[in-house]
Amino acid sequence: MALAPRLLRRIIIAVVFLAVFFLFGYGTRQLTQPTPTCTDGAKNGEEEGIDCGLFACQNYCEPDLDPPKVVSTELIEAGDNDYDFVAEIVNPHKDFGASEVTYELTLSNGGGTTLTKREGIFYILPSQTKYLIITFITTEKNILRTEFKIKSAKWQKIESLEGMNLIVRNQQYKTSSDGRLNTLDATIFNDSDFEFESVDVGVVLRNSKKDIIAVNKSEIRTFLARSERHFRVTWPFSIGGEVVSIEIKPVTNLFENSNFIKRYGSEVEKFQKY
Repeated sequence: MALAPRLLRRIIIAVVFLAVFFLFGYGTRQLTQPTPTCTDGAKNGEEEGIDCGLFACQNYCEPDLDPPKVVSTELIEAGDNDYDFVAEIVNPHKDFGASEVTYELTLSNGGGTTLTKREGIFYILPSQTKYLIITFITTEKNILRTEFKIKSAKWQKIESLEGMNLIVRNQQYKTSSDGRLNTLDATIFNDSDFEFESVDVGVVLRNSKKDIIAVNKSEIRTFLARSERHFRVTWPFSIGGEVVSIEIKPVTNLFENSNFIKRYGSEVEKFQKY
């Protein structure tokens, strides 16, 4: 049965009105809505996450991973009103390292007053146990509370650590006759094809109970492939206990492009691939 001309005309008018209303609303929304960007702190456009995505922002989205785990912390007297601090930190992820881990260290007295606060950034490699060592902390003696917390971690995937090997050799620890000067000498061999601008060296001394009784750190600059470098660290004060074991941990920042001088026999090349 054919529709009456008047009814058909009303239907056509209604359809046209709805189409115009929809197009007007959509156009207004498009004009008033800000253009999605990779710096607006929101997931929009074709982003795979907040301000990230290979197609939309030409970067990878950071994985949602647990932060590095703090296994233990120790505040050590290093002279009058001077302290050294060490945190043992484990990265539980075997395929991801963190190029930037932010931390906060707070020392307080018995009344809860903050005596000193340190903030900083460190890196950690996949499956690495790292000693974060902070030296030359000067404050008053009545420290009753030490609080160390990790605030954030920026994860990146590292496909392989194969070929990366820094070997500790020839370590010699000496104490002066009065016990007020302690010296550690050692060499490190860069058993890899990579040449680094900087290698960090952490040193931990333990007693017979495996307690940490002293820490120190050093840095080796311009470390060529297949070469050996000497370093020395000293403690110009009496160490509280007999040194039974020494841990020396050399490590280098694989996330920083400028740290790679070159790969032996080739141009500058990053160690990791993302």
